[in-house]
Amino acid sequence: MSQDFINKVVIVTGASSGIGAATALMFAQRGAKVTLCGRDAGRLNETLENCLKISGGQIDRYLAITGNITDRDTRKEIVEKTVQKFGQLDVLVANAATIETRSILDETEETFDAVMNTNVKATFFLIQNAIPHLVKSKGCIVTVSSIDSTTAVPSEIVYSMSKAAVDHMTRNLALDLAPKGIRVNAINPTLVWTRIFRTSDQTEEVATYLERCAAAHPLHGRASTAEEQAEVIVFLSSSAARFVTGECIKVDGGATLIGVPFPDDKTN
Repeated sequence: MSQDFINKVVIVTGASSGIGAATALMFAQRGAKVTLCGRDAGRLNETLENCLKISGGQIDRYLAITGNITDRDTRKEIVEKTVQKFGQLDVLVANAATIETRSILDETEETFDAVMNTNVKATFFLIQNAIPHLVKSKGCIVTVSSIDSTTAVPSEIVYSMSKAAVDHMTRNLALDLAPKGIRVNAINPTLVWTRIFRTSDQTEEVATYLERCAAAHPLHGRASTAEEQAEVIVFLSSSAARFVTGECIKVDGGATLIGVPFPDDKTN
């Protein structure tokens, strides 16, 4: 086991599945104390059980909080209970997100607000809650953005807008917090076959298109795994990245080198 995160305290939001679950497990493997946060109590418990399995049942190293980070009290609870239990906070992984796959003609104010409130507003104010404790530990923040932040993707206009905001939030926070010794970086994943994509409100056309996008990746010709994204999050949180801040790192198998496929197969 790597010693890099022994006695370090990490919060991971969106830990019920996908990138968040893989990240929580990877920190657990490296000796961290981890607060796991998510909306789905059953799936969050699965993540907790997996963490316990790889750490010999050391339940005192973990805290699971079920709730929605769009709720102000939940955001406050996540940070306060973490510090109460573990005495400090070293790393915040702001991963929780939601997606709606709709064209502008089908978009509603309700779905627009749901995406923006989760992906942008809740992320921003969770970070705000965590900053006083990260100042004490000279800790770091990793946000989870998307390659959609810089790439136009059919039927993902609001999601793409929200992730562009996360990128700029990351850069501005890095500048603002550098004098306090806090590093802030983002990863920009490509398509990852996580629960968010399997259960989002997709048409058959969009689902088929995403399959084509997965196969079009120059590296390996497939979508990413959650573990491949988690590895980069853990690196950015480690002392190996101590001079890295304000970066939005694409973990995309070369997808943005060629752009996304056209929706209608007319690529020639």
